[in-house]
Amino acid sequence: MLQKKSFVVIVASVLLLTAIGVYIAVGSLNNTSTTEGTTQTDVVSTAGVETTAPQTKTGKENPFGEKVKTQLSEDLIQQYIHAMSHQKVEADEKWSYFEITDERIDYLLSQLEINKYKHEHTYNEILVSWKEGDFSNAVSDHNAVWKMRNGNIGRATGLLSTKEEKKYMKSQKRERR
Repeated sequence: MLQKKSFVVIVASVLLLTAIGVYIAVGSLNNTSTTEGTTQTDVVSTAGVETTAPQTKTGKENPFGEKVKTQLSEDLIQQYIHAMSHQKVEADEKWSYFEITDERIDYLLSQLEINKYKHEHTYNEILVSWKEGDFSNAVSDHNAVWKMRNGNIGRATGLLSTKEEKKYMKSQKRERR
């Protein structure tokens, strides 16, 4: 009788632990399938946030395709700048990409005017130089934001040539942060 109870307890424990393991594994798969090529810190939750098309000071929607109707978080500003810098820099790994456009630069600059950020001065310096067409510091720009984001893989090591930049942009199937 005692042997039968022990057997039932052991089997029940194994089943419970298996169920917990499967639950954790499935949750992990859902995260990686929706954030392919990103780290845990690259994902910004929009839970509890209105998701109608946001307007800038000029009345334009977010040019990154995001539909979050709030002020941009510091984390999101960093993600956008970091992803745009990949167009200009050489790095072992690049997990995000947004094409650099005047509209996107203006949008981020307008966010800096209406919101306060811890690293606002750095973001402003980067965006103003990019707005002026100066990408000579793109490596240090990338690495500054990369460090803020606690990067450990994908440090920028050099500027891409025009030919390499075009090839990189052409290889991108979609824009993502």
